Amino acid sequence: MKITTLSGDALLQALKQAKEETKRGLCDVFTAKLERLAAHIRTDYLTASESAQLLEQEAEAMRCENYEHDS
Repeated sequence: MKITTLSGDALLQALKQAKEETKRGLCDVFTAKLERLAAHIRTDYLTASESAQLLEQEAEAMRCENYEHDS
C-alpha cells in the first residue's frame, strides 16, 4: 500500500471531497429507497395509515441495520 503525505490544505480538500462524495452517495441510496416505497404505496393502494406504518417499519429496519454495522 502506498502512503502519501498531504499538506494541511490538501488534507482539508481531500476530506471535503470525501464528505461531498459521501453525501451524494447517501442521497442516491435514500432517494432510491423513497422511490421504491412510493411505488409500493401506489401499486398496493395503501391508506395513509398503512403508508405511515410502512415508513415507520423502514425507519426501524434502517436503524437496526446501522447499529448492526456499528457493532
